[in-house]
Amino acid sequence: MTISGFIYLFCNSLLGRGEMLAGPANLISRRVEGPQRGNLMFKLCLRVRRGPSVSHLGRAHTFRPIALAGRPLFEYPRPRKDTSLRLARRAPPRAPCPAPRPSEPRSAARDSHCGRRNIMDLRLAGRRALVTGAGKGIGRSTVKALHAAGARVVAVSRTQADLDSLVRECPGTETVCVDLADWEATEQALRGVGPVDLLVNNAAVAFLQPFLEVTKEAYDMSFNVNLRAVIQVSQIVARGLIARGAPGVIVNVSSQASQRGLTNHSVYCSTKGALDILTKVMAVELGPHKIRVNAVNPTVVMTPMGQAAWSDPQKAKAMLDRIPLGRFAEMENVVDTILFLLSDHSSMTTGSTVPVDGGFLAT
Repeated sequence: MTISGFIYLFCNSLLGRGEMLAGPANLISRRVEGPQRGNLMFKLCLRVRRGPSVSHLGRAHTFRPIALAGRPLFEYPRPRKDTSLRLARRAPPRAPCPAPRPSEPRSAARDSHCGRRNIMDLRLAGRRALVTGAGKGIGRSTVKALHAAGARVVAVSRTQADLDSLVRECPGTETVCVDLADWEATEQALRGVGPVDLLVNNAAVAFLQPFLEVTKEAYDMSFNVNLRAVIQVSQIVARGLIARGAPGVIVNVSSQASQRGLTNHSVYCSTKGALDILTKVMAVELGPHKIRVNAVNPTVVMTPMGQAAWSDPQKAKAMLDRIPLGRFAEMENVVDTILFLLSDHSSMTTGSTVPVDGGFLAT
């Protein structure tokens, strides 16, 4: 008996039930084309390459390799899926961005699919926002961004000259000049501020003193502005929202200093640490009234206050060496996060402290 005849008989005896025998380097298969045990087709593949084509009794069969997981190495090919409908359903190309009219304020909605800075519709148009510490730095940039998004803004600062220049840049902005360290003056100035939907507690001061040289004046001023004023202004806004039965959002501008000890920042770090936990308590208590409260925690930002604290190159280098991205934050990095937290895009976010620190808190 020839070798091929022996293999034929051996395969028939093993594969009588229409099974397949597969090994790492060979394949023996049969196909039953009817209920009868006959019309067998088998092949021994000593070398497995691409799907071999076998012709037997005038009929061609193509095999396709598949993974070894208790299944044969080859199987009959499945028909290709018809992709014509899928291709036909492709969305048409986007239309180019319309050029803004000279009298029309630039909006995030119009920029939603263009290569411009505002890439999503924040839906802040028509909402009334109050920003403290609006005269300089992050607060001033936040007012500008809210104004550009179509919000009606109330800017609070203790410096009238800063408010006057801000109004020239953002016509229509309402202003309130008050020192937030003064509880009675703040209560009187904001009592008639009207309905507010969005609040950004940005006002802060920083007195850099070694721990052993901390003064009562620095302590009192820091906690009065950085923490007590946040409580007072938030109470005024939250009470108005609850009385109207309206949802609202509060964003507190904290710092990475709330979670790390920094030399000569004992009082500042203390106020920001207290602000972080205050944010969480406010979120718990105001959540049932549909008021969300979050904090944003930036690294060093080169605002006037940031420049005063980090202008020393040696001190700045020590901080930069601890930031994985190797740079300080730009004001727009912080403002973009504030706008996101104010918008409905963060509607399920409350009680969070969001770092904008280049990875500082990850180290």
